[in-house]
Parts: sequence; structure tokens; C-alpha cells
Amino acid sequence: MPYLKARHLSKSGKKWNELANENSYKLIYSGGEIRFASEMELENYIEENFTLIFPDLDLVKRQFSIKMQRTDLLCSTKLDQQPVIVELKNEEDRGLVPQLIRYRKILLIEKPFAEQINYSLPVKLIAVAPKFHEDNYSDKEASKFEDDICFMQFSLNNTNNLGEFELRGKSYNIPYPIFGLPSDSQNNVTSSGTLPAFTHNFANNIPSEYKQDFRDLRSLFIAQPKVKEMVSSSYRKILYATGDGINHKKLAEITITNKGIFLFLWLPTAVNQRLKRPIARFGLVLEPNHNPFSRNSVVEWVVCTKTTIDMKQKPTNDVGSSFNRNRMLKWSRGNKYVTYASYGENDSLITSVIKNMNPDSNLEPYYLLESYKKQNPNNLGWYIDLAITTWNYRLK
Repeated sequence: MPYLKARHLSKSGKKWNELANENSYKLIYSGGEIRFASEMELENYIEENFTLIFPDLDLVKRQFSIKMQRTDLLCSTKLDQQPVIVELKNEEDRGLVPQLIRYRKILLIEKPFAEQINYSLPVKLIAVAPKFHEDNYSDKEASKFEDDICFMQFSLNNTNNLGEFELRGKSYNIPYPIFGLPSDSQNNVTSSGTLPAFTHNFANNIPSEYKQDFRDLRSLFIAQPKVKEMVSSSYRKILYATGDGINHKKLAEITITNKGIFLFLWLPTAVNQRLKRPIARFGLVLEPNHNPFSRNSVVEWVVCTKTTIDMKQKPTNDVGSSFNRNRMLKWSRGNKYVTYASYGENDSLITSVIKNMNPDSNLEPYYLLESYKKQNPNNLGWYIDLAITTWNYRLK
């Protein structure tokens, strides 16, 4: 049992998590955009504000399942009880129209809630999303139900560090904070809530002087799209990824050992022709007595490894060790990582990622990369930002 699951929670742990969830409603800021932390939180917000956002509709049932199909919001018009299906998306979805049409078909076959819905009228299909792919419009035009399909694009804005939901020219307040804003004061707000039960137990193994920095770092990781937080059964390892399987994307891992606390990040490697976006797991060895979670800590060594860091293998000079199959030195000085990760090709993954870290730069990617080599970035915050940018780049 490498990582704990919800089924491993005790009754007290479940109550603890319910409290943590109640205090964790948030928007997240990532890649210059604000979004809901999950589709479920988008649904929660729409349901809580349904009469304001959709004054002409009655909400019949949320998450209504029928014949292996599940609609987000099953509604009817107040005027004549016309059936309405509202599908909510927290991100762009190319398969949106076929999904709505499947819901329509099963709804007309089963005709649930007939006392509240007039099935003699056509079913109206509404999609609410922050973006619509061009395939959505093509599918709509090709559908014989085109006149019954409506796309509504929403946006999320920052108003004094609180969210604002905008739809059809009207704005609605969102009464919880925005996670991950580039502001120290905001990070303190969003990282001070109740931790989930497993995470709380993990944090108990962290020295007290590091706990707030851990919370701040955690807030950055879980603010990223599709990131899940998983804690090992020993409460000495925590993983931020889409899942713990070999084919899941990984962002970061923190391990607590008798030799210290180590942060591992998934970062770009030198070009590997077999991989479209070559990345590998790197452990960061800091200068002695540096905080393992502080952005200002200095990275002494970057260790390319799939397992633990064996400090006995630490090089005695700057030469490091031999190259591994990722075409990276297993041990390289922190200020040499960029040189090795961009070795051999100007269009390497790290070149693209660094360009994404500096979208306003007027330098060409090659010259921007060369400037980073000269700057010798070796503070922990730079590596954390690189991992987060790489994560979002890989999800495109």
C-alpha cells in the first residue's frame, strides 16, 4: 500500500477531511489565468448561485444519472417547463457536442421528472465553459439539433484578490480566495487553512520551523491543473501528480528520511529522440542547513534519479559522475543544470519551457537560454517555477 486512499480514512479522519474541504473552496491562478480548482467546485458555485445566473430556469436535479449517462444540471424553463440540459466544463473539451446529444437521447427515452418537465417541447442543450474548441462549433453545425444547442463562455477575473464570475455580460462575486497568486500576502492566506487528514499527519513529521514554508510550497503544487496530492502509508512521502502509476504525470515529491528532507521535481532533460517531451525525476541537494521548502535556499547539487538520494555518492569535486540514459549527469552542480539539460539541441524542451517562463522577453529562445546559463540559476525557487511551468507545458 504505497499511497493512502480515501477508503483508509477513519471516521475521525473523514470528519477532518470534511472540515478541510469546507475551508478549502478556492480559485487557482496558473499560467496567467484564473480557474476553478475542479469541475466539481464549478458545479458547486453554479448550484449555489443558480437563481442569479439562470433566473429563467428551475434546477430539477444536479448530477442526474440515467442509463450510464450523467448530466451536470437537469433543468426546465420557468415559463413552459421546456427540458434543459446544462453541461459545465472547467476547461476546453473537444467532445462536448456528442456528449450533450447522448444526454438528450436518453432523456427523451426515459422522460424522468415528467411532472416538472414538458417533454412535448424540444430539449435545449446548454454548454458552459471557459473556452470552446473549434471542433465544438463544427460538431454543432453538423448536428441536426444545431438550433437547440447553446454555447455560453464564462470568464473568471481577479477583484481585490477575490474571484468574479462573468457570463453573458453579467458579473457575480465568488466569495473565496484565489490560490497561487504571485503575492506573498495572498499565499499566506491560501496556505493557512486546515490540511486534509493524510497531509496533516505527513506535516507532523516536518520540523516546526519548516511547516509554514511547506504549506506555501504545497499551495503552489495543488494549484496546478489536474494535480492530486497523495501521501504514503508511512506518512514520510507525499506526491503531487495525476496519479501514482508509472504512466501518470508527476510534478513533485517530498520525502522525509533520517538523512533529511528531500524535494524531488520532474524537470526537462537533454534531448532524447524517443521522447517528445523528455523529462526526468531530479532530487535537489541544498547547501548545508538550508530550508528544504524555502524559495531562497541554494541548490548545491541536482541529482537525476528514480530512487532515493545516496549522499555517499556525492562527488568530491565539480566533475560529478558519468552521464545516464537521460543524457544527464547523475550529479551536477545546481548552476550547471541548464547547460546539461540543453545539451546538443537548440530546440530542447527546456528551451521552450524557459521561453514560457518569460513570455514577455524580447529575446529569441536560443539567446534567452544562453542568458540563463550565464545567470547560473541555483536558488530553489527557480527550480520550483521551472517544474510548474514544465507541468503546464506538458498538459497542453
